[in-house]
Amino acid sequence: MRSLDGEAVTEIQLIDGSVSLHDPATGRKLSPISAETAKSVALRAWTGPRTTIESARLVDEPVGTEFRGPFPAWQVTYGDEASTRIYVDASSGTVGAARSDTWRLFDFIWGLHIMDWTQRDRINSWWLLLFGIGGTVMALSGFVLLANRMPRLRVRKR
Repeated sequence: MRSLDGEAVTEIQLIDGSVSLHDPATGRKLSPISAETAKSVALRAWTGPRTTIESARLVDEPVGTEFRGPFPAWQVTYGDEASTRIYVDASSGTVGAARSDTWRLFDFIWGLHIMDWTQRDRINSWWLLLFGIGGTVMALSGFVLLANRMPRLRVRKR
């Protein structure tokens, strides 16, 4: 039992991981949730300044790197300056992700940092390994050059 949009619901999770919501009094299946319920859940999750919801659309596949599941999910778009989108799982009514322009900028920079420009979640790419090895070789060669430049460490020839 848990609350969904201020109402009590029974959540049933099957062995395969799928979730369904039911009315505890009648047993009637409530999921997938409606667009209005998704909007209400998104408004309850919203902590930013007061704004309006522009749209709610059901998505069945990944939205770039912004949201990868579970599907189906409602993409609730706000009318704020940051183009905020909240993703609500259509089966369970839980908030899956909240994305804004700030998050999208961070995600882009993170992809550059780990050198995974498409998925932005693999930290074992060849590019990263190559640059890591190259950086280590350069650092070690710097220590060797430093040791050769320091007069006290050099053996004097007599």
